[in-house]
Amino acid sequence: MKKGVPEPSSSYDHSFIQPPRNNKYVVPHTESADIIVCVHNAFDDVVRCLESVVSQTHPSYSLIIVDDGSGAETKSYLEDFAVGQQCTLIRHEKAKGYTCAANVGLRASGGEFVILLNSDTIVTPRWLDRLIECAKSDEKIGLVGPLSNTASWQSVPQLMDTDGDWAENPLPDGWTIAEYANEVARISPRIYPRVGFLNGFCLMIRRAVVQDIGLFDEETFGRGYGEENDYCLRATNKGWQLAVSDDCYVYHAQSKSYSNERRAELCKIADEGLASKHGHVSIGANLQKTKDHLALKYMRKRCETIVQDLDTQHKVTSLYEGKRILFLLPVGNAGGGGNIVLLEAQMLRQLGVDVWIANLEINRELFERDHPDINVPVIYLRNPDDLPTVAEAFDAVVATLYLTVYWMKPLARLSKKPVLGYYIQDFEPDFFAQGSKDYIKAFDSYTAIDGLKLFTKTAWNCQMLEKQLGIRPYIVGPSFNVDLHHPQPAAPQHDNIVRVLAMVRPSTPRRAPEMTLKVLKRLSRHFGNRIAIDIFGVKNDDRALNTFSLDFNHQMLGTLDNERVSNILSRTDLFLDCSTFQAMGLTAMEAMAHGVVVVGPKSGGLSEIITDGHDGILVNTEDEDEIFNAACKVIDDRKLFNHLRENALDVLVHSPLLSATEIMNALFSEQGRRIKADSIIATGGANG
Repeated sequence: MKKGVPEPSSSYDHSFIQPPRNNKYVVPHTESADIIVCVHNAFDDVVRCLESVVSQTHPSYSLIIVDDGSGAETKSYLEDFAVGQQCTLIRHEKAKGYTCAANVGLRASGGEFVILLNSDTIVTPRWLDRLIECAKSDEKIGLVGPLSNTASWQSVPQLMDTDGDWAENPLPDGWTIAEYANEVARISPRIYPRVGFLNGFCLMIRRAVVQDIGLFDEETFGRGYGEENDYCLRATNKGWQLAVSDDCYVYHAQSKSYSNERRAELCKIADEGLASKHGHVSIGANLQKTKDHLALKYMRKRCETIVQDLDTQHKVTSLYEGKRILFLLPVGNAGGGGNIVLLEAQMLRQLGVDVWIANLEINRELFERDHPDINVPVIYLRNPDDLPTVAEAFDAVVATLYLTVYWMKPLARLSKKPVLGYYIQDFEPDFFAQGSKDYIKAFDSYTAIDGLKLFTKTAWNCQMLEKQLGIRPYIVGPSFNVDLHHPQPAAPQHDNIVRVLAMVRPSTPRRAPEMTLKVLKRLSRHFGNRIAIDIFGVKNDDRALNTFSLDFNHQMLGTLDNERVSNILSRTDLFLDCSTFQAMGLTAMEAMAHGVVVVGPKSGGLSEIITDGHDGILVNTEDEDEIFNAACKVIDDRKLFNHLRENALDVLVHSPLLSATEIMNALFSEQGRRIKADSIIATGGANG
C-alpha cells in the first residue's frame, strides 16, 4: 500500500465528516460608512493613519478629514492626499479642539455607520468589516470599539504596567501590526462584550444613535477628553448597548498632539465635568461593567500567549509535518474523553500532522450525529481484526481505551510496524469491581505490549500508574476547548439568584450521584429561592433516578452535547463536582473558562488545575458537610465569589495546542521523553 490516504476495501470505509461552520469568516460590509479623522499636526502619525485606511479598508466608505488648525506641513499633505480620493477635507485655520472637530465631521456625515478614528492610529485588515459585523449582530448595539495596544480597558494583552499606569503593549519583536491583528482575529470567538465605556480613539457610532442623542457636548468637553465617556453614558441611558469587537485590533500610537502634562490636565478637567453632569453613581455603574468584564480578561489572557503559541506551532510543524497518526476511538455518543481526543486531533491537523480516527462501523450513525462539526477523517472498521490492514499506512497508532490496546497486538507483527501508543485519560481498572474480568483486562492493558508508549494528562494519573504498576507515562498536560468555552457578552441577569449546576450520572459510581443529590438537597433547603439548581448528565427517564431522593427544587437538563454544555455554563454561577476523584476534571475546566466558580474534589488531577482558594475550591468529597459548607461560603461571601470568578480564567493556560505538541513528543521524541520524565521525577509532578 502506498504511503498516503488509506484505500477503501471491503473491510472498512472512510469518510470526511463535514467541517465546522467557519465562524471566523468576515462578511464584507454593504452598509454606507463614513470614516472621520480629526487632525491636529503630528505629521508622521497622520501619514501612517491615512495610508493604512486606504490600504486596509474595503469599500464602500467615505473619508471625512477635519484639519483642526494644523501647521503648514500637515496642511499641505492633507490637501494633496484629498486629490483623487473619495474624501471630504474640512479646514479650521485656527484649532477649535477635538470635540468641535468631531462634531463638524459628524454633521458632514450621512452614512449608516460613522467611525471617529484618531489620526494616531493604524488600522488593520478587515477592520471596518469587523466593526460593522459586530454592530449588526444585535440591533441594540449603538457604539462599537476594537481592541488595541493602548486603549484603556480595550488594551491587550496587558491592562496595566508595573507602575499602575495603562500599559503601552509594544508589538512583539519582528511582528507587523497586521500580523498581530490577524492573530487576535484568529483566536477571538467573537464574544462582542457589552461594556459601559468605549475608548474614543476608534469609535463607531450607528447613525440611529446620532439621531437619538445628538452630537458630542462641546460646551462641557470642548477642549477634548471626556467627550466620548459622556457620549457613552448618554447612549446607555437611552437603552443603547456598547460592544467591543474582540476580533478587531487597531493600533494606537498615543496622541502626540498634546504633551503628557497637557493630557493629564485635560483628563482632570474632563473627569470633573463628567461627574458634574452624570453623577458618580451612573459613572461607577458603567465603569464596573467595563473594568471587571470577564470577556475582556479572556481576550487579554488569550493574547498573552499569541507569540509563544505561534512559535510552538512553527516548531511542531517543522518537526512533525506529514506524520500520519491513527487514534483508535470506538465511540458513538459525545463524551469527555472522546471529545478531548477529537479536539487534539483537530489541533494536530491544523499543524500539518495527518491525523485520522478509527471507529467501528456499528458506531457510525450515532458518532456522525453527535459529532457533526469535526474535520478529522474517520475510518470505520467492520471489527478490530481489520486494523492491521489499515495500520501499515500510519507512522503511529494510538489506543484511547484499554480495549483498544488489545486491538493493536497484531500490529507488532507487521513488517513496517508503526509506533504504538496509549493515551491514558484515567485509571481505567477503577471503573470495575476489583478482581473482575474487566478489571484485570484494564489493569493488564498498560503492559500488554512491549515498547508501548504511554502518555497521560495529569501527574495524578502518572502517580497512580507508578504506584500500581511501577511505570511512569509521559505527561502531556490538561486541555479543553478554549475556543468554545468563554465568558458571555454580558453578565447573566439572575435577579440575585445564584445558579448552581451539577452532574448526576447514576451509571458512574465515582461521580458520586448520591452524594451530589444530598448536597444539592441541603443547599436547596438552606437557600430556598436564593438559588436555582440545574442537573445534567442523565436522561430524565433514567430508572436509576428512582433510587435517589429528588424532593427539592431543581431542573433536569438531560444529557448535553458540547454546545449545550457551553450554553448552560454561560448562565451558571457555581459548578459543583462531588466526584470521589477526577483524573483531570474536564467540565470543571470548561466551567472555569466561563468564569464559573468550581467546588470540586481535592483527590485526583483537579488539584493540578485549581489552586484552592485562588481560582476554585477543593474539598474532601467524601465529607458531605465539607462540600455543603464550601458551597455555602461561596454563595454567601460575594467578595470570595468574585475573587474566585475572576481568577478562574487562569485555566486558559491549558490549551489543546500544548497537549497536542506533547503527544507528538511522547510518540516520536525519545530525547524529549527523557527530559520530561527527568523533570517529573525531580519536581514530584507536572506542576512541581
